[in-house]
Amino acid sequence: MENHGIPGKSDASQRGRSAESRLAALFQKAGWHVRVDPSAHSGADLVARRDGVEYAVEIKSAPEGRSDRLVPLFAQAVLQAARAAGQKAVPLAVVAAPRVSSRAAEQVMAFAERYAPDAAAGVIDFEGFALFRGPHLEEINALGRDLPVSLRRSYRDSGQLFSDLNQWMLKVLLAPELPDALLSAPRGRHRNASQLARAANVSVMSAFRFVQHLEREGFLHESAPYLNLVRRKELLNRWQALSVRSVREVPMRLVLPGDRQAQLRRMLDSGRACLALFAAAEALKLGLVHGVPPYVYVQRIQPANLAAWKNLRACAPGESPDLILRQAPAPQSVFRGVVRAEGMAACDVLQVWVDVAAHPSRGREQADMIRRQVLQRVIEGGR
Repeated sequence: MENHGIPGKSDASQRGRSAESRLAALFQKAGWHVRVDPSAHSGADLVARRDGVEYAVEIKSAPEGRSDRLVPLFAQAVLQAARAAGQKAVPLAVVAAPRVSSRAAEQVMAFAERYAPDAAAGVIDFEGFALFRGPHLEEINALGRDLPVSLRRSYRDSGQLFSDLNQWMLKVLLAPELPDALLSAPRGRHRNASQLARAANVSVMSAFRFVQHLEREGFLHESAPYLNLVRRKELLNRWQALSVRSVREVPMRLVLPGDRQAQLRRMLDSGRACLALFAAAEALKLGLVHGVPPYVYVQRIQPANLAAWKNLRACAPGESPDLILRQAPAPQSVFRGVVRAEGMAACDVLQVWVDVAAHPSRGREQADMIRRQVLQRVIEGGR
């Protein structure tokens, strides 16, 4: 085991130097180019580069490895790392102590996951323990023998495969195989998570976690020069299975008499709503089910949000609705992918296919039609 000095509790300056030295050695051993020069990078303790990834690193050391000491220091470090990173680098906040228990490390990582999801995180001690979360960082982890399964899972599993932003990134990966009229998304091939992050306009950490999850579950081609989805039938079927989730809906009536279609268009032109389910399928020229009130996605359904729609009111019991407001289950994915179909904002074809399948009014038939006419070649493209 490398020994960069094991400073005592009272020697703060030596402890800080030892933590920085140990961290630099870990990076260098893993093939990173390390520069220890705070003035060269807006105050970062060190800068590490490899494989197109650059970290602006801030490290804080504590005299004891307790979570009540480490978590506040991590919070301070992540703010300073974010400032030092600017627009080009990824912030990496690291905390160190003479000895850190697996329990304390777990609490630091849980705090990082909840409050700093777009920053990389690390915990090290002077007895050989090292735990990191971030692009290309997990390979340098030197885990202690007593690391619990829950902690191994917590840093390896960075969230649901089908989180809101992950659904959006799935659309970005599939966009080159779909017409512009059916999905609004950047078109291109992406070699790594950093390129995907730029194209999808998400953080590098979000893209890294998504790509890592796809790799772990075997949904990425192992030798393709770019991120290429495989086993797509299973992947998309799992995505579609989300449609069984309960989604908040409110049947609504138009307050003013007159042209209902014109009033609906004005609502959709607000940028805060879009056609969903069968109405979106119809707008995309893929309609099958008729006679169902149009579903309209909004970002959130709360009294304050409903009050913003001055021309709508909730239906009285037994009253037929003019439309049904539906809270978008994944608002980032829904509204980033919106297309203009027949002059109205409508969900993209992937969103319609995912959402409509569980609807009792022939939703499965509508989804199967979309699969046959549009998505079958996309599904087969990953074979």
